[in-house]
Amino acid sequence: MDRFRFAIAVLAVVVCLPGLATGQGIPYSEGCSSFGLGGLQVLPSVRVGYQHLAVNLNIPVPFSGSFGEELATQSELDFKLQDGGVWIGAAQVEARRDRLSAFLIAEANAPKNVRILTASDPFWYSTYPVEWRGSRLEWWSIDGGGGVDLNPALGVVGGLRLEHLSIGLADPVDPTGIIQAFQAIYNDQYAGDFLTKTWLPYVGIRTVGQYYRGLLRFSPVVFADAKIPLRYRFVNLPTNVAFEEADYTFKRSGLWIEGSFDSDVQVSTNFRWTLWLKGSWLQVRGTGREGYRLDNVAGGVATQLLDDSGSASGSYTSYVLAVGMSGVYGF
Repeated sequence: MDRFRFAIAVLAVVVCLPGLATGQGIPYSEGCSSFGLGGLQVLPSVRVGYQHLAVNLNIPVPFSGSFGEELATQSELDFKLQDGGVWIGAAQVEARRDRLSAFLIAEANAPKNVRILTASDPFWYSTYPVEWRGSRLEWWSIDGGGGVDLNPALGVVGGLRLEHLSIGLADPVDPTGIIQAFQAIYNDQYAGDFLTKTWLPYVGIRTVGQYYRGLLRFSPVVFADAKIPLRYRFVNLPTNVAFEEADYTFKRSGLWIEGSFDSDVQVSTNFRWTLWLKGSWLQVRGTGREGYRLDNVAGGVATQLLDDSGSASGSYTSYVLAVGMSGVYGF
């Protein structure tokens, strides 16, 4: 992930260097401005903003009536991201020639710790909701595609967007203090991870005015792959430890829609500032699964004690609201 952010930073420097150089009266390489392609307009830009991200994964697996140690072998999971507000940065390159255009965008957030609520959870079969500290929320996306202008004010676009979201789950707290007591007294440990990868092939319509641009994109064939493994370490004796894992997975296709609006302030012939707004909504429905496993380690020897699984019709929903500024230099 750090390499991905470094790549975005390098791309931002590369695409903005000619504009920065020109603004300071510093000459830059002629090859960087034209690339030997007559009639091709290159529009590099960088942007920063604040993004609110909400996520809910619900897989209501029916309770099997049995436990391994502390986790139910089959149990409902209701996962919610509580405070997903993050700062984001992006670098974009757009190339235009006559009515045709192509673009590539890379975005990532500044790392942040958040709060996660599992209103339903396999610990003691969801007797109490569990709140987690979500350590180092990491979100990034890569978006590439092209477009055709139907007339000066209207065009169509198409492309593929890839998104990644991961959060480490740590420091669980339940309102009765049971989990905290087990961790403090017996050295039990309860932790987990959240990972979602989303593939979004899309089509859209864009509108262009003198000082504004609007874009509406839609995909009916979004594919989401979400995973939440929850792990419990149960200490019987210092030499006898049980390891439980409730592994929730959800792989299905669904719907995605996004709208964005840019308003420009022209600073010079080649450079403009832009205020941008964006909102999106994603919903995926289908069958989610839980796999449960219990292993015991005694005297350094591991033995599998229990293996179980369950499934249920579930859903994955997310929405994004974002606002920010960008600078665009054309050459």
